[in-house]
Amino acid sequence: MNAPNLIIVGPQGSGKTTQAELLSKTFGFVLLGAGDVLREIAEEDTESGREVRQTITEGRLVEPELISKALKEKVATVSKDRGLILDGYPRSLSQYELFKRFWPETGRGNYHVMVIEVPEEEAIRRLTGRVTCENCGAVYTEGTLEKCAKCGGRLIKRPDDTPAAIRTRLQSFYSETVPMIQDMEADGKVSRIDGSLPVDDVHRKIVAAVGGGL
Repeated sequence: MNAPNLIIVGPQGSGKTTQAELLSKTFGFVLLGAGDVLREIAEEDTESGREVRQTITEGRLVEPELISKALKEKVATVSKDRGLILDGYPRSLSQYELFKRFWPETGRGNYHVMVIEVPEEEAIRRLTGRVTCENCGAVYTEGTLEKCAKCGGRLIKRPDDTPAAIRTRLQSFYSETVPMIQDMEADGKVSRIDGSLPVDDVHRKIVAAVGGGL
């Protein structure tokens, strides 16, 4: 029997990355974050590395084909007997179509999508009250720590963590990611989780879903 393959999806402020990290620790699954994967590949002296590095340097959005190729290569390095979590990919219909095209080639079997839902005002409340490590990008609630617990870096407020800017980013989620979720749901792949609950409660619900075979 193949190990579980999970895709974690949710709007900004839903806590999806936090839940992906907790799930990885609980079950020992390999966590592949799209942003982390792209940064790693950009440091490699390969064709993909040079392509990603140039895209990032020029300030362009990474094309769906490029990020799909990068994730496909990274997934291929994960042993099939270890569970896998994808965070931040796919996030649009075009990425999902490319994902579905290459996924059978991985030989990893079925996949399931956990959609973490939060009301817009709750997402805004969370995002306006967070700080980010300027070195590693780790996120914390403002006032809970003086420096990053992971790397000791300085914690800063992101300039785009204002209510107006957050609403703009959420509109991108509604226009790009929600249609993808609808397609995933039509494919019978989706479980929806109430992300407005405390972090530990959300984690328990996801663990129960995974433990129950989804």
